[in-house]
Amino acid sequence: MAQGPYSILTGKVLGIRGRMWLDVESGTDKAIVNFRIGRKTVYIPHRYPNPGERVKVEYLVQRGTPVAFTVNILEGSK
Repeated sequence: MAQGPYSILTGKVLGIRGRMWLDVESGTDKAIVNFRIGRKTVYIPHRYPNPGERVKVEYLVQRGTPVAFTVNILEGSK
């Protein structure tokens, strides 16, 4: 892969549960993906996304669970 080992999903934030899970609805097929988040997750800008905001998540699947490494909060979200 030219962009490195990460998969990328762009979609809308549904919510954050227990500061451990980020729920995102995919912009392409409306599937809901639950990302594991933690101390190593990087947020750009440096804050948690709010429900309804659009994000681009770079993630890896570890032991069958999508683990978010970078969460880019996209501008222009309503």
